[in-house]
Amino acid sequence: MTYLLNSDFYEIRLASIVSNVDKDVLVELYQPIIGANATILYLTLLKQKRHEGEDITYAVQDLINLMQLDPNAIAAARHFLEAVGLMRSYEKTSDSGTYIIFVLYAPKSPKDFFDDVLFKGLLIQSIGEKQAKRLAFAYKVNLFIEDDFKEVSASFVDVFHPDYDDPSFRKNFGDDIVGHDAGRVQIKFNYDLFFKYISENSQIKITSFSKKDLKEIERLATLFGLDEKQMALIVIDEYNPNDLPHLSFERIKYRAEEEIKFKLIEVKPRNVKSDVKGDTVLQQKIKRMEEIAPSKYLSLLLNNTPPSMSDLNSLNKLSVGYKLGNGMINVIVDYVMEKNHNVLSYTFCDKVASILVSKGVDNVLDAMNELNKMNKAEKEKHEKTTYTKRSSNTQSEEAPKKKEVEEISDEEMDELFQSLERKKGGKR
Repeated sequence: MTYLLNSDFYEIRLASIVSNVDKDVLVELYQPIIGANATILYLTLLKQKRHEGEDITYAVQDLINLMQLDPNAIAAARHFLEAVGLMRSYEKTSDSGTYIIFVLYAPKSPKDFFDDVLFKGLLIQSIGEKQAKRLAFAYKVNLFIEDDFKEVSASFVDVFHPDYDDPSFRKNFGDDIVGHDAGRVQIKFNYDLFFKYISENSQIKITSFSKKDLKEIERLATLFGLDEKQMALIVIDEYNPNDLPHLSFERIKYRAEEEIKFKLIEVKPRNVKSDVKGDTVLQQKIKRMEEIAPSKYLSLLLNNTPPSMSDLNSLNKLSVGYKLGNGMINVIVDYVMEKNHNVLSYTFCDKVASILVSKGVDNVLDAMNELNKMNKAEKEKHEKTTYTKRSSNTQSEEAPKKKEVEEISDEEMDELFQSLERKKGGKR
């Protein structure tokens, strides 16, 4: 962030005419997003410019005194204005200090604002959907004309009969006249990289995307914080060559929202490392489980097949609901997949997670030990039930001796988790 110093100087330039309606839009639609300080800073700079007869240089100290805000607060407000395209800043530093040019742009029109998924989404997040709809309704116009009405408006040519050969129509006063120019939001989205991923992972032609499609893809990527690769993969999945239009942006928006939810899987809120050192097979497995993301681990168990949305949702529930780290989730996933015929049942996962959390298990090694005990207990219960049934029929067999519960060994863990290596090669 660039900070303002009391000794800095600035001047103001207007890139657009700002009307009273623009000011209403600023207060009603932009202010919930950028805050009061940024709104007042914009209006203050606009007022200063309106009072100028010519370009005037101001001291930042004067702005501080006028707004009664410290330099850090003004700097933060400035960056909010820059982020939403209401202002662009240019600096030049010399021995005498920093000189800044603030260029002010008009707010978007109400239609452009609500058509922009970026701004509409931020507004809904700030004030809620109900209030956002109320504001949108306030800017609606009724352009519906009943069919039994006929337009009788006069045209320009009918009234003025212009002679286009007259020299007056060929005069040029320059291209730098102020207009109503809304600043463009600076979005860091690399189309070359996006197209690269599209080409490498699909047969979709670049010419299949219209400018409107690309603009919407860019906005959604920015809104949900997705990079070019993530966005390309979503677009590839949702592209339907047999339908027109080929892309459903409602579906793409839904997928982007889901992608954000599953970013939680990558965090490790309670990722306690197991207290193991060395390079045995078991230790390597523990390290692997602690480091790999659950979504990638599950994909490996599925023979490198991408997990379904329901499977990813199960992983997310374990991460959010139980605050489990990657390693703990991976142990649970591997156990459930092994016991449940390669099907990730969330009900099963939830039961296992609940048992581990209730016993205070917070690392991979302890989780493995606990699951091994559960495995042995279940096996002994099964053997006891089987013996009882045989005994009731034959009355001749002796009950098998009950095994002692032991801590897990390397050999047992190899047996318990050897499926990982088999699944990677397509063998379960």
